[in-house]
Amino acid sequence: MMKNGRKSGFDDAFGNNRNNRFGDEFGDEFGEEFDEEFDEEFDIAPDEAWDEEGASDFAPAPDWTVDELLRRLSVAPDDVPLNEYFALSDLTREEVETVRRHWTAIDVANRLRTVDVLARGVEEFLDVDISAFLAAIIDDPDADVRQLVLETLNENEPRPELLGPIIYRLQHDSADEVRAAAAAVLGHYVLAGELDELDAAPAIRAEDALFAVLTDANEPMIVQRRALESIAYSGEIAVRQFIEDAYYSPWEEMRVSALIAMGRSADIRWRRMARAELRNPSPAMRAEAAIACGELEAKAALSDLLDLLTDDEQPVRLAAIFALGRIGGKQARRALEEIAASEDEEALEAEMALEDMLFYTGADAAAIPLFDEREDEDVLDDLDPWDDWDDDDDDLGEYE
Repeated sequence: MMKNGRKSGFDDAFGNNRNNRFGDEFGDEFGEEFDEEFDEEFDIAPDEAWDEEGASDFAPAPDWTVDELLRRLSVAPDDVPLNEYFALSDLTREEVETVRRHWTAIDVANRLRTVDVLARGVEEFLDVDISAFLAAIIDDPDADVRQLVLETLNENEPRPELLGPIIYRLQHDSADEVRAAAAAVLGHYVLAGELDELDAAPAIRAEDALFAVLTDANEPMIVQRRALESIAYSGEIAVRQFIEDAYYSPWEEMRVSALIAMGRSADIRWRRMARAELRNPSPAMRAEAAIACGELEAKAALSDLLDLLTDDEQPVRLAAIFALGRIGGKQARRALEEIAASEDEEALEAEMALEDMLFYTGADAAAIPLFDEREDEDVLDDLDPWDDWDDDDDDLGEYE
């Protein structure tokens, strides 16, 4: 079964926004004003969707050494030009040691800003590599910095040399939010293993760490949620039971994670449950159900997804747009083209969904389908009672 590479519940539906909590909590310094400062400094169109073809090949060259940059950040951070932060890209071993020696002399707010600037640089410039820098500061004494480091790693390709430190944070960090961020990062290692992009040994090591969290009833819910969402990429049959247990949890947060896991699992047996939740009174459940339907290519959900385009909640509308781009078809195309041609806030997302449609439902995609549905049905016929479910059955029940 082909696995889907979506990183988090709203990453695709919401475009290229970074998925961390610091943009809101730290106000102007990590919010819109910082984005505007970055865009103006490097002449980046703020509303233009980023892709590799449109990205600049090279980040602006720094004039300072790593040692000089760290010294300036500790004594006069407001006077540091943005281009100088890129001295921390592609560090040598000697420079890594310099970072470890001097990093904590910088105050917490500016340590956070430094990570944020470099993370934005990774998005915009093809030659920025901050993996060595992140590895050097992953044990920062401040929990907010550790969390931001892990969330930044969650936006980048998995590096085998970072697996050990990430698992250590999952198992031993004193802050639940940091442990949850570590669990989220491990999903990339599981997915890479499923796609044969990573050796089996590190992928299995990541899975084992996640299974340990899921089987420990004393683990905080936030950590178990992220572990479930990450382990969903695994092809292990045992993952189904974890998803089912979460789906029937009394806590909505866990049920939301179950829907994320369903979409990531590439297991078509979850289609009917995801469809049913499109009618859930909770906007969070409707949104994640829509995304799951898109990832699972649940064509039977088309009518309900079209209805969600007029939902009162924007996250639900955006999720429906994403799903229609994955499912395709004439009705979906017409609906997306109408939104894309409008003045609605969702116009850009509709354009992106139309591009997705070309990739996921075009002639090339039809030649190599993401889901071999006959294989799933034949191989797994005797494993559980869901096999008799008809995905085209419209009688899904109703919420009161």
